[in-house]
Amino acid sequence: MSFVEKRKKRFGDRNDGHRVKKAPAVNRIMVNLYPNRCDNEVSSTMDLDITNLMNYIKMRKEQDPNCKITFFHCFIAAIVRVLNEKRLLLRFVQNRRLYERDEIRISFTAKRAFKEKAEESIVTYVAKKDDNVDSVTNCVIGRLNYVRDEKNMEQEKENSVGTLESLQRFPDFMLRMLGWFLRKFDKHGWITKDMMREDPSFTTAMLANLGSIGLKSVYHHLNNYGSCSMMITIGKIHEEEVKLEDGNTTKKSFVDVTAIFDERIADGFYFLNAMKLMQQYLEHPEVLEKPFGE
Repeated sequence: MSFVEKRKKRFGDRNDGHRVKKAPAVNRIMVNLYPNRCDNEVSSTMDLDITNLMNYIKMRKEQDPNCKITFFHCFIAAIVRVLNEKRLLLRFVQNRRLYERDEIRISFTAKRAFKEKAEESIVTYVAKKDDNVDSVTNCVIGRLNYVRDEKNMEQEKENSVGTLESLQRFPDFMLRMLGWFLRKFDKHGWITKDMMREDPSFTTAMLANLGSIGLKSVYHHLNNYGSCSMMITIGKIHEEEVKLEDGNTTKKSFVDVTAIFDERIADGFYFLNAMKLMQQYLEHPEVLEKPFGE
């Protein structure tokens, strides 16, 4: 299947997507009856079998001691493949209109240091058709090294803290006005690409790897601001005893995943098939080595 590509902008398009003018009748009705994204959330929690994936990662590291691939990198690669095949998941609703993205952006929050009071930073990966799981690994590691570098941390802290301190001096009515203007700009598609670049509110899917701190996946709400229609939380990897058809038992690795979608972009059956496709990629991780465009 061909990889999602940039389209020429037309009248009525936004910087983060093009207008879907031939939307199904039920979608057009829903976006007008229920204009707020947070009122249209549907969530699903599944235990995904990652036994083959964990064996694959172990094999890769045995073959190459310098290999730094992890479960999270494979998970991102699998999501990109699912989004490319299930194109309705690239859609979002804003200002009672249905849009579709022409790129796949995956964002997640990263701690700058493994300390309780350490600041967080948003990391965004933009998929390309020639990328694969190794490209994802290199990109994510590179971005994490950048945000955790002490010099970059100090520079970004000065910039962000300086901006926040300046805004903090504004009276409440001015902050409310700023929020009003941002919401209006978002409503009409006037938010610039530079503002969207590192803002998770405008990503395709936002991830939270709670398993990295030993927690289970949880429900996390969507936001009315922006265009993100999908939130996925990933829990802790765990082993379970599974009974086989011959009556014997074996240990398998599982991870619990909770996905929250905007039901106005597709129906529940479509979301279920997307989750099943995700399971297939995790059961056959060697496919992730192929370019996303294949």
